[in-house]
Amino acid sequence: MSNFIDLTRTLYHEMPVFPGEKSPAITLDKTIATDGYNGFRLESNMHSGTHMDAPMHVQVTDRTIDSFDAGLFTGKACVIDVRGLKVIRYQPEWEAKFAGHDIVLFRTGHDRTWDTPAYYGEYPDFESLIAGKLVENGVRIAGFDSPSPDRMPYDFHLVFLHDERFLIESLTNLGALPDNSSFRLYAFPLKVRAEASLVRVVAEI
Repeated sequence: MSNFIDLTRTLYHEMPVFPGEKSPAITLDKTIATDGYNGFRLESNMHSGTHMDAPMHVQVTDRTIDSFDAGLFTGKACVIDVRGLKVIRYQPEWEAKFAGHDIVLFRTGHDRTWDTPAYYGEYPDFESLIAGKLVENGVRIAGFDSPSPDRMPYDFHLVFLHDERFLIESLTNLGALPDNSSFRLYAFPLKVRAEASLVRVVAEI
């Protein structure tokens, strides 16, 4: 029997967002008392909470995230533990995992700092060589329990986000995943004409 593990951070009103972005607004603007039904309205950029970046986020292209085949957003996945590191460099022993999986998630442990200044201010950096090795081995989605794998000038993004590859940022609960076995991951973005999307990410163990 399968066990489903939710790796998605809850989206809520005025939640923390990347510096310079606007926090989402989730408001109850229809009520049973006045309208006969309840209705919430969401206003958010596409990078609030757990979200997926498509190549358009950093590349000059007209291809929005809705145009990709839905089958690209699920696949055989694994998790790599890099907790305790401020700068994450490529490890040759990762090659076998990269080659055998469609999706690779990196567990930094940084999600424990959520809702503190450290979350967006002190997240670890991944060297761009890791992005290149993921590309070489056919990995199409890389995910992180931190707000980003890099900082300006966003070399990791620029190396990885081409063709039909995607990044998932601000995952949580990666500690519930198995360290030494594969699992199925589902990460379906909204069918929205944008460079990125809010996403619900679930692992099937």
